[in-house]
Amino acid sequence: MDLLSTLRHKLEGVDFAQALQRTVSFLRQNVPHYTWVGVYLLEGTELVLAAWDGPEATQHVRIPIGKGICGLAAREQRTVIVGDVTSDPRYLACFPYTKSEIVVPIWKDSQVIGEIDIDSDRPQAFTERDREFLEQVAALLGERYG
Repeated sequence: MDLLSTLRHKLEGVDFAQALQRTVSFLRQNVPHYTWVGVYLLEGTELVLAAWDGPEATQHVRIPIGKGICGLAAREQRTVIVGDVTSDPRYLACFPYTKSEIVVPIWKDSQVIGEIDIDSDRPQAFTERDREFLEQVAALLGERYG
């Protein structure tokens, strides 16, 4: 069984909040280069951390639209991959070990409702394969929202 099918099975019969927490934990446990995984939900003009899994909590629990890589992805409604966060002035530093980041919007009824945010301790960690997989995970979460 592939990762997406396994995740879909793990989300059966749980509410949306549980689905978010199961998703971030599943991703972190099953993809070695996913060091920190979070889901932010859109509330007005801010992204609010709804679930996370990683070695430590982030101080960025509320992010204004347009600020940082997360805010950029929400404003532009697209997946953003940063291969080297130290060279991107938009990056909001969370952890000293983070080298790269991917942020993938979660859609529901043609609206962005949130996003998956993943940090890696490896530079250039995220590929097109990660993008495609995480966009499918985001779609799965979008189906469960509401």
